Amino acid sequence: MRKDKPAKTTLGNVAERAGVSRALASLALRGKPGVLPEKRQRILQAAADLNYVANSAARTLASGESKTIGILVSNILNPFQAALCKAIDAAARAEGYEVLLSINGGSDEEAEHAISNLVAQRVAGLVLIDAPQSVGTIERISWQVPTIYVGRYLPTDKVDCISNDDYMGATNLARHFLELGHKRIVHLDGGNGAGAVRRREGFVSAIRAARLEAQTIPAGYSIDTGAAAAREALKLSPRPTAIFAANDFAALGVLNTLMISGLSVPGDIAVAGYDDMPQAGTETISLTTMRQPMDRIATQSIQTLSHRIKMPGEPAVRILVSPILMARRSTLGSIADGKAASAAAE
Repeated sequence: MRKDKPAKTTLGNVAERAGVSRALASLALRGKPGVLPEKRQRILQAAADLNYVANSAARTLASGESKTIGILVSNILNPFQAALCKAIDAAARAEGYEVLLSINGGSDEEAEHAISNLVAQRVAGLVLIDAPQSVGTIERISWQVPTIYVGRYLPTDKVDCISNDDYMGATNLARHFLELGHKRIVHLDGGNGAGAVRRREGFVSAIRAARLEAQTIPAGYSIDTGAAAAREALKLSPRPTAIFAANDFAALGVLNTLMISGLSVPGDIAVAGYDDMPQAGTETISLTTMRQPMDRIATQSIQTLSHRIKMPGEPAVRILVSPILMARRSTLGSIADGKAASAAAE
């Protein structure tokens, strides 16, 4: 016997469940002011309970009125994020989309304001590159317009997201140090940065599996936080022989600190980062790092978003892409170089 398809949840259903008017429910779901916090929370919870998906953007695209997507990036000054943004832009244009770019994603408040401006431009969908940070905010945005979140493996099954496998990458990078003979390895934590938690967990797991002490120092995803954490690492006794910074920007801060301290890389201390920003492979820096396959992430981001625009009611997907170890001069030969330096000093 043929079964009828279940009716789609409407804005009216959400309003009825929350005990408010359709107009108030619409304001809350679009993140607009004028809604009391307790009512906003009740409306958002009702939408989540009913699996409500706003599909106005999909209708706009189907009618031929819009073929534009919005891209929001959290930190355009981060070389990796800037390059990723460019790759996503190219992938979107290759699929026939026009692109609106916003670089104002530094804080959740700025991100929400930027997103509101993009939605006002009648975009068919959004690509969010590590902004905003709040999962609840990201879920709410995805109810307003088809959305994919790039750079972080979100702890929710309500939003499409894609990232590299940070846990795998950090594990493989820690094993790289172990294979070189290092036993005193320190990880500079990435704080609230995209993938930082899973990178820390992967590092700790690999080091403990080798029956060594897993040492971590709070840092972040900037040159300054990397430099400050490196200074703390140099105070440890015995001094570490290897430092794994949570991203390449922080690793640059480590390299600066070691140079100022008169220490050689990799002779005295080996250094590695994460991301493989464009400058990491230059002869001057030659930084060992984990490469996030940027082109693949960009292509899958746009393909997933395009599918979401056309099929707004389907279950969300979470995609992990395997990173690649790029072993360069900042770690290779570090143990041998260190022994040679010690012999020369004697």
